Amino acid sequence: MFVFQLQTVLDYRKNIEEKILNEFSQKKRELATEELRLKNLIQERENLIGELREMQNKSLPVDYIARNVSYVEQVRENEKKQSVIIVQVSEQLEAKRKELLEAVKKTKIMEKLKERHAEEYEGDVRAFEQKNSDEMAVLKFGRREK
Repeated sequence: MFVFQLQTVLDYRKNIEEKILNEFSQKKRELATEELRLKNLIQERENLIGELREMQNKSLPVDYIARNVSYVEQVRENEKKQSVIIVQVSEQLEAKRKELLEAVKKTKIMEKLKERHAEEYEGDVRAFEQKNSDEMAVLKFGRREK
């Protein structure tokens, strides 16, 4: 029966690959969340600007309009900050993607090595069985000759 001597290494690499895959998935979800926040901020700003346009035709106190304009500027600042966060998370995601790719390569190397060792083992077993079979045939032939 074939036993891969480096099975513990293969198992370890599979565990590392799975861990990195989970971290990658988590970063991907985080990026989607941050992008949704940015989208909501943009929508909020557009709604506020629409409200300001509607206020142009109405006579409202200046301080009310000024507060709304100030709030629009605050939302724009938040958009800029959110864009920076998205860039950072994207960079982290790309780093995790590279790390995952490297882990997958290492796991594949070990799996190929295991396959190669299994094939060698099977070949050795077949050769041993063929040798025994040949020996049995020679012995049978020798008995008949007597």
